[in-house]
Amino acid sequence: MDSVFNINFKKLAIEWLPTFLRKPIISAIVLVLILPLEALYSELLKARKQNLIRMNTTCQKFSMQKRLNDYFDPVERRIEIVKAVLFDGVYLYTEAEDDQWRTKTQWLYVDSLPMYLYTEAELNSDYDFIVKIPNTGINQLQLRAEIEYYMLQSKNYRIDLI
Repeated sequence: MDSVFNINFKKLAIEWLPTFLRKPIISAIVLVLILPLEALYSELLKARKQNLIRMNTTCQKFSMQKRLNDYFDPVERRIEIVKAVLFDGVYLYTEAEDDQWRTKTQWLYVDSLPMYLYTEAELNSDYDFIVKIPNTGINQLQLRAEIEYYMLQSKNYRIDLI
């Protein structure tokens, strides 16, 4: 498929000239006339490359993280996307809520390791994910534009400096 986009306009223009017109002066004029076409062709190839990158990037975490690292931090790849909720909640059942077939009662100490209890506010967050970026002068507006192009519209995010 890529061979369709490999066009040598100089060779093509000279080959389409009739043989009796293939003199140096006329060939030079034809080559000057196709310069705008070659410039448009190079712009088409750049736009095609960007479109292929955008089509291959999804809203999934690993795909967005790869795209952001490719674009903003290609060498060290320090941009990271993490979930905003830091604690996983564990629901503690009472003995009255146990099933007949299996027990759901949780103990606060399992193998002498304490299980920490968090409030509902600590388990919830206003953001769905956090984008951690290095403090290297990344353009925040461009970064937000890239993130918002790929993310789902129902998601909220925050950008933190590492």
